[in-house]
Amino acid sequence: MKSIAKVIVASALLMGLTQGSYAQNDPGYSDSWYIGGGVGANYSMMRFSDLNKDRFPSKEGMLSPLYSVFVQGEFGAQHNFVVRPQLSFLWRGGKLTEIDKFDAYPKGVEDINYRVKSYYLDVRLPLLYQFGKASCGVRPYLGVTPIAGFSLGGDIRLHEENTDFSVAGYEVDLNKSNFNSVYLAVAPTIGVRFNFRTGRKAQNVCFVNLEASYEIGLTDTYGSKEKDGEAFDVVSGSNYAFDGTRKFSGFNVQAMVGIPFSAFKRCKEEAPRETYVEPAYVAPAPVVEEKPCYTLDEINDLMAQGQSVRGKTICAISDINFDFAKSNIQPQSYPYLNKLAQTIIRTNTAIEVRGHTDNVGSDEVNLNLSKQRAEAVVSYLVKQGVNRNNLSYSYYGASRPLTSNDTEDGRTMNRRVEFVIR
Repeated sequence: MKSIAKVIVASALLMGLTQGSYAQNDPGYSDSWYIGGGVGANYSMMRFSDLNKDRFPSKEGMLSPLYSVFVQGEFGAQHNFVVRPQLSFLWRGGKLTEIDKFDAYPKGVEDINYRVKSYYLDVRLPLLYQFGKASCGVRPYLGVTPIAGFSLGGDIRLHEENTDFSVAGYEVDLNKSNFNSVYLAVAPTIGVRFNFRTGRKAQNVCFVNLEASYEIGLTDTYGSKEKDGEAFDVVSGSNYAFDGTRKFSGFNVQAMVGIPFSAFKRCKEEAPRETYVEPAYVAPAPVVEEKPCYTLDEINDLMAQGQSVRGKTICAISDINFDFAKSNIQPQSYPYLNKLAQTIIRTNTAIEVRGHTDNVGSDEVNLNLSKQRAEAVVSYLVKQGVNRNNLSYSYYGASRPLTSNDTEDGRTMNRRVEFVIR
C-alpha cells in the first residue's frame, strides 16, 4: 500500500508542475483534462503455488463485467503523457473442477467443484504514453497500471453437482471467511485512442479508447488465519492451514469515453450569446481620422458608436508585461487581457496577435522570443473562453520598432504586443 501511495503522490506533483506550463506550449490544442467512463469485461483466474494436480486436475476462469469512471490529465507539448485516476467495479476468482475424480465419483455424481467469487472496487492509476501528435485522429498508447482492489464481499463455494441436477455442499460468505480483503496488482496496458471534435464550432476534443491489459496479481488471497492454521473448516469440523499461495490474475478489455472539462465551461459561457442582438442600423458612421494605434477603450467606444474597427491596431505598450527574456505573462497584465477577452467574446471579433521586442540580444533570439510571447497571449485568451478560431498570431522580433532603441523608454515601447482587428 505504501508503494501505491507514493505513485499517487508523485503523479499529483507531476500534474501540478505541468498544468501551468502546458498552455504556452500548444495554444492550438487546449483540452488537457477529461472526465469519463468505460465498460468492458474481465477474465479472472486463480494461480496456486502448490496445487495438487492429481486432486485438482482442472481449473477454469471467471468472466465478469467491468465498469469504470475516471479523470484524465494529459501533459507535454503533444499530450504524450497521461495520468488517469480511475475507479472500477468487477469481480475476480476462479473455479477448480473435477475434484478427486481419479477416485471415481459415486453413481449419480457429475462433478465436485470449488469456486471463489469476490466483488471488488478497484483504485487504478494508469500511467500511459500516447504516440503521435495531439492533432492526430488516431493515437496508439502503451503504459502500466498499478491496481489496489478492495473486496466488497462474495462467497466461497464447494458444490457436488449431480446428474439429476440437484446440488449438495456448502457456501460461505467471504465476510465470514478468512479471505484477504485487499488485492494489489500491476497491469501492462495497450490501447488505441480515437479523437473527435465536437461542440458548436468543433472546439472540444472528445475521445473513445479501446484498451486491453493483463493483470499480474501481487498479493496472496489467503488470510492470516489460513496461513497460521487458525481457520475453521465447516465440513471437517477442524482447523486447517495452507503453506502455499493463491493469487489472482486476469485479462481486461474495455471501451472508454472521455469528455473535456472545457466542454462544460464553454457551454455556460456561450449560452448568453444566443440572445445577443446587433444594434439597429441608424446612419453611416462619420469618417474618423485614422490613427496608427488605438487603446482598448477607444476601440470599445468606436464599436459602441457603430463605427467599423476592422484593420485598426490596439497597442498594449505598458499593459502587458513579461518576465525579462521570457514569455511568462506577469500577473499585473491579467486584468487588461481579461477585458480584451470579454470584448472579443461579446463582439465575436477576429484578432491577430503580433509580438515585438527591442534590439537587445541577437536577431534569432528576439524573433523566437516574440513568437513565444505571442503564443502565450493567444493561449491565455483561449483559457478565458475566446474561440480559438478567432485568434491568430505573428511575430517580428526587433524588426518593427515604434521608436528608437537608444533609450530605456524607447526600448520599453518597442517591447510590446499589438492586436490587429481582422
